[in-house]
Formats: sequence, C-alpha cells, structure tokens
Amino acid sequence: STVLLQHNPQAVLVATNLDAFDLVGFDARHLPGNGAVVRAVEAASGRDAINVGKPSGLLAKLIVETFDLKAEETIMIGDRLDTDVKFGNDAGMKSGLVLTGCANAASIEDAAVAGDETTIPTFIFPHV
Repeated sequence: STVLLQHNPQAVLVATNLDAFDLVGFDARHLPGNGAVVRAVEAASGRDAINVGKPSGLLAKLIVETFDLKAEETIMIGDRLDTDVKFGNDAGMKSGLVLTGCANAASIEDAAVAGDETTIPTFIFPHV
C-alpha cells in the first residue's frame, strides 16, 4: 500500500477501523489490530488515513440519515470503549458496553480517571 500511495499522489488512504489490538483465542491474547497496521502504513507513506469506521462521525451521520434515526433515541452497543462507546457518545447517542469483549470494569475506571468522558458508557451490560 505504501508503494501504491507513493506512485499515486491522488490516492486516499482509507481505514475501516483503528483498533489497536484484537483478542484472539480462548485465553484472549492481544494481537495487533487493524489500527497497528494503519499506523505503520501512515508512518511509511507519510500520509494520514481517513477512518470511515467507528468512531467516525462520517459513519454515524450515514447511519442516522440512511435509517432516519434520531441520535438521542439510539443506542450503540459494543465491547470497546475507544471505538464503540466513543462512536455512540460522539454521535449524540446513548452507549452500552458489553463486558464480554475487549473492555472490562478496570478499563472504564481508567477512562474515568483520565477524564475521557467520550469513552464512558451510558449503560454497562455484563453479557448479552
């Protein structure tokens, strides 16, 4: 992709998500996610990616408009604070965090201590 970007100055680097890691296996090992790859391509190419996945405002607008939703009456539920919860909160939706994925109670506490209100869920679900 870096060679393509070098030879095509008009090409746009598009990311579908910026997840730093993915949980893999029964023991939930952290493996580099798409975000790690995107950051490497950005560094090597000297270009910035446009993120069209969560927590992209472009995606939120598209969903709200396509399905004729009222953001304040909509809830985004997911298992990540930095993408799913942030997506909902930034879009004016309510947000729900499921504790069976990437985030846990300690993650929420860390976000609160850091003062990052955009990643604090409206609701917390132990499981779905």
